[in-house]
Amino acid sequence: MADEIIVRAENISKHFKVGRQTLRAVDGVSFQLKKGTTLGIVGESGSGKSTLARVVLDLIPATSGSVEFMGENFFQLSKEKRRLLRREMQIIFQNPFLSLFPHMSVSANIAEPFIVNKKSFGSLGRAELNERISGLMDLVGVPREHAGMYPHELSWGQQQRVGIARALALNPKLIVCDEPVSSLDVSIQAQILNLLLDLQQQKELSYIFIAHNLAVVEYISTHVAVMYLGKLVEYADTRELYRSPLHPYTRALMESVPQVSENGGEFHGMEGEIPSPLNPPKGCRFCTRCAQASDRCREEEPAYHEAAPGHYAACHLYD
Repeated sequence: MADEIIVRAENISKHFKVGRQTLRAVDGVSFQLKKGTTLGIVGESGSGKSTLARVVLDLIPATSGSVEFMGENFFQLSKEKRRLLRREMQIIFQNPFLSLFPHMSVSANIAEPFIVNKKSFGSLGRAELNERISGLMDLVGVPREHAGMYPHELSWGQQQRVGIARALALNPKLIVCDEPVSSLDVSIQAQILNLLLDLQQQKELSYIFIAHNLAVVEYISTHVAVMYLGKLVEYADTRELYRSPLHPYTRALMESVPQVSENGGEFHGMEGEIPSPLNPPKGCRFCTRCAQASDRCREEEPAYHEAAPGHYAACHLYD
């Protein structure tokens, strides 16, 4: 079962029309996710991470490509079959306060998935519904006495736990975590990450974990995909990628993390700004910021290929 592929995305693209121009938010991305594992997706803001996740979840339609979920070609299913399968895919949002209904209590927020899917669950009695809500609150560590409270009365960490409980309500197989700890204090981040890992082990959950914090991604991910300007530029298992990053962009991301030493803090910032996705560079999209860029990089887009066993990169250095 550990080798079962739960998500297989092939050549996913999502383009938006901006006036007479085309914004290529996601451009030809492919990946696969095994059951019970975590794919971390990293990259700067505007690299297409969240857009890719929303396409996989069918929250926004793909321009092209396909997503196979649990062996089904998701985009080719009928509306009814897609709706039923969609219950197996949930999302945890970045801002816990904005993701919860502010006018509804904690228990009502957690109950909402059952109400929306009442045709599938039948008419749950009040006692049974309350029992399920209490079980989910226990599972994520929200005290039962908070059931009647409203989101603004909770800490951000507790709000995110409520969001996780709501995502778990329908017993999904896949959860997209869209920067779920970026707005939390470091100590609370660790608690939420450990909770996600415990839940994954208990329920054989598969995660797509989006973040810009490299340490967080290293801690929780089984494999890591690096995106830049809508493209997948590197992919490997977590240990291999952090031990031996290949793509200049991945190395630049890691070098830009501040380091503390006896001589004081060290910081190696990445030069230049990410180009506009409305007008990306002609060749390699990173060539305008890469110290190793050649004329070939500026003219020819590199192929995404296996540069080492199980380690993929889109860079002319590894042709």
